[in-house]
Amino acid sequence: MTVRRFYAPQAAFAENSVVLDEGEARHLRDVLRLSAGDMVNVFDGEGNEYNCRIEAVSKRSAILTILGRAEPSAPESPLLLTVAAAVTPPEKYDLVVQKAVELGVTHFIPLITNRTEIKSAIAEKRVDRWRKIAFEASKQCGRAKLMSVAEPIAFEKAFGLFKGTKIMFSERDGRGFESLPASNEMTLVFGPKGGWDDKELETAKNNDAAIITFGGRVLRAETAAIALTAIIQHRFGDMN
Repeated sequence: MTVRRFYAPQAAFAENSVVLDEGEARHLRDVLRLSAGDMVNVFDGEGNEYNCRIEAVSKRSAILTILGRAEPSAPESPLLLTVAAAVTPPEKYDLVVQKAVELGVTHFIPLITNRTEIKSAIAEKRVDRWRKIAFEASKQCGRAKLMSVAEPIAFEKAFGLFKGTKIMFSERDGRGFESLPASNEMTLVFGPKGGWDDKELETAKNNDAAIITFGGRVLRAETAAIALTAIIQHRFGDMN
């Protein structure tokens, strides 16, 4: 039986009840046709999930009784993973954001690089969409923790946001995967179509990033971000 999952921020929780906002209540009422007495799960975006019973539904909210804690169907990876990816055309980048959630990424940073096709002003207008995609993907894949999506930032200014071991993927001037040390926190940095320029590679090295190549394969930017994130989760996270 499919478990219906809804989101509510921690502020919406009381000792034994939780209130869903207008958007979630509308989805519950009009899309899923649920009503008082039906059982659902509610997660708070911080890793907690609860079994709940619907008590009342109105146009602007829904009130639920908390019956107990639930185990999220997709547990969080022991690897705290940040993905910083150069912005690509909208439909392709939307897919990268969605798959990052499914692959257990904790933080996502849209990058503006010297060869980025989509410039900063356009990227900034899409942040709300990316956050909505991340939100919906979390509901669908069973994660109880929401992946954060940062504001787009220029590559050379982004290193202050990178956490743990910094790994920058490049088609040139790098080492193989076998050189990577084990770590419980990593930032994976992916470039644009056309790759990194010399100045960006030098900036990465000066900020202690490991430059890693991916063999003889020539990958599209979005393919690289998805495939290599999965490989890192397999090697150091919970996809094993």
